[in-house]
Amino acid sequence: MIQKDFSGHSLIALTDSEVNELEDFFLSDDLPEGTMTLETIDGFLTALVIGRVSFFPVPWVPLVWDFTGGGREPKFESVQQAKRIMEMLMRMMSSIDVLLTKYPHSYMPLPDTYAYESDEERVSSLKLWATGFLIGVSLNEAEWEPVFWDETATTLFSVIHALSVSPDDSVQLSKKMFREFWERVPDCVRGIKVFLSMSRQGERDSVNEMEIASGTSRTGRNEPCQCGSGKKFKKCCGR
Repeated sequence: MIQKDFSGHSLIALTDSEVNELEDFFLSDDLPEGTMTLETIDGFLTALVIGRVSFFPVPWVPLVWDFTGGGREPKFESVQQAKRIMEMLMRMMSSIDVLLTKYPHSYMPLPDTYAYESDEERVSSLKLWATGFLIGVSLNEAEWEPVFWDETATTLFSVIHALSVSPDDSVQLSKKMFREFWERVPDCVRGIKVFLSMSRQGERDSVNEMEIASGTSRTGRNEPCQCGSGKKFKKCCGR
């Protein structure tokens, strides 16, 4: 991958060289099978920030090294390397939090900061990001429960769900639909964060009056799911 020119939003944001350093580390053959890629980590951390999972790393770091939950851990070359990688991961999470909290319209997922050599590489990267997001949601499902009780919020979530790596090969988005869904992701992330913030304040009923995601229509529970599975919304992403 070749990273595009993307200015950092604050002093905590990773520099291009630091992103490349992290990427090289997570592409190493020495890491355990099941270690997340950097794109997966970015989606994962985005969901953790929205779901208010503690920045203290104990609850979520084991999944970075083995997202299957098998408990495998990396062997670092030194204590200094371990500290360096963890420091950059924490800054990566803090950077996402600052963007979504203070500068939401400047937020973009990590894959959008890259130029890819092929469409296949790009699609794979986007799927990994969306899959990481879903893993992050699963870490704190109770915090996300209001999303699945609200049709508008669930529609936003279903866009990301549809982009993830699915074990069901029969569910395939067309290239055009995949591209259109991915273009909605920043709005969906912002919209879900707004929804959950208002829900925590007891204002969920007023969320539907807001424009929380441009171009994302509301899907009724008995209507076909937007992911293209052919199933009713309530039997698919609206579960």
